[in-house]
Amino acid sequence: MKCAGVAVLFLVAVYSCNAQDEKKCMVGASGSEAETACTGGETKCSQPKFVEYTGLSTGIEYKCGACAAGTTATCQDCVAEATACNKAKETGTDFKCKDWEWKEADSKFVLKTTSTTCKRLKDTAVKCNMPGTKADKTYTVANKGCGPCDATAKTDGKCGECDKAECNSKVSSAASLTAFLLPLLAAFYSLM
Repeated sequence: MKCAGVAVLFLVAVYSCNAQDEKKCMVGASGSEAETACTGGETKCSQPKFVEYTGLSTGIEYKCGACAAGTTATCQDCVAEATACNKAKETGTDFKCKDWEWKEADSKFVLKTTSTTCKRLKDTAVKCNMPGTKADKTYTVANKGCGPCDATAKTDGKCGECDKAECNSKVSSAASLTAFLLPLLAAFYSLM
């Protein structure tokens, strides 16, 4: 009888240990399905990558297991736990920004006729970017006008940004305004 009791306790201990080690991931297309217990000793969960101002990558599903080799641009993984780590990210409301293109005939950037729909996470700020006064034909407008400027392009006067939907309808003149105001302020200060 004692042996049977020990065997039962052993089975309960093994079951509880396995239950604690059970790893769960979201599995499916949307990331909002029920959590699924992973099999085969999986230690990672994976999901489509969300790129700010661009959106969720396509062609990748939520699943047990790491991202496939060569998919780091479109897939991200996390360490599997007792609760799924790959739940769908909470997004904010989409907004639009104007897009720009270089017109060789005019030797300048002009607005495209259509705006770009920008995607963001819940706490990401609304931002649009536009060509700056020093942008030339070698400059590429970032994310079709969605999101902030690259820091270098902003410093070089090749990009300007604003914080409202479709606020990027004019070439940013912040750099030229600053270039005009600083000498004017210096001259005014020297007169005092």
